[in-house]
Order: sequence, then structure tokens, then C-alpha cells
Amino acid sequence: MTKQYFYDFAIMMKEDSKILFENQSYHNSVYLGAYVLEAYIKILLIHKNKNYFGHINNGDFLSKLNRIKSLYPEFFENSILEEEHEFYPKNILSVEYDINYRYDVNKWIEEDYCQNVQYEIKTVRRALDLLRIEGILDDCD
Repeated sequence: MTKQYFYDFAIMMKEDSKILFENQSYHNSVYLGAYVLEAYIKILLIHKNKNYFGHINNGDFLSKLNRIKSLYPEFFENSILEEEHEFYPKNILSVEYDINYRYDVNKWIEEDYCQNVQYEIKTVRRALDLLRIEGILDDCD
């Protein structure tokens, strides 16, 4: 899969997540929203010619991301994935998010939490635009 594929996927998931949120389908909006961040991570890894380890969302998202960051710390320098970054997606990368919660209808139902996730999805979208400006998405039309 290409950077273009993941870029297009991220844009589609962002829009779908927004529609679900606006229609108060909070649980599903969070589930789809996390895929925007996953696509961002995969674009960074593909750019550095590294395997993206299948689905980052399998199991504990944060543990898998930390494993990838420990293997390739230089890939994430100056990215939103550094905890010190102004736009670090702390809600998506918290213990509140685990892909296995997709089956738990009592998770991700608080409007405030879901609103914060929507904000983070927007910042990931902006981070994708910055990748284009920086030339990382040059091959994406």
C-alpha cells in the first residue's frame, strides 16, 4: 500500500467520523477517528521504507505505537506523536482507547471525550497537510 492510499483513507475516515459524531453516534465516531491517526503513522513509516506492522489498532494502540517509536525514534521527531508536541493526540493515545472496545457499547459514549477526539482528528488532518508541505506526500496527488 502507498502513502497516497493511506492519505485518501485518512481523509475518508475523518469525514465519516465527523458525520457519525454530528449524528450522536459517538462510539463509532471514535472508532473510525483512530484510523486517521493510524494512517498518519503508516505514512511516516512508508516514507522511511519501513514495515508498518499490519494493523496498529490490533490490541493496545498505545503499546504498539510505543514499540514502533522505540524501534524508529528518529521517524517521529517533530511529529505530533511526540508527547511534548502541542497537538499530541492524548485522547486517542490514552488508556481510554483500545480497539477491542469497539464491541463495548458502553465505551466512548461521553460527548466531551468524543468531542476531544474530533478535535484531535482535525489536528491529525492538519499534520497530514504539513507532511505534504514538507514533501513527504509529494507522490500524493
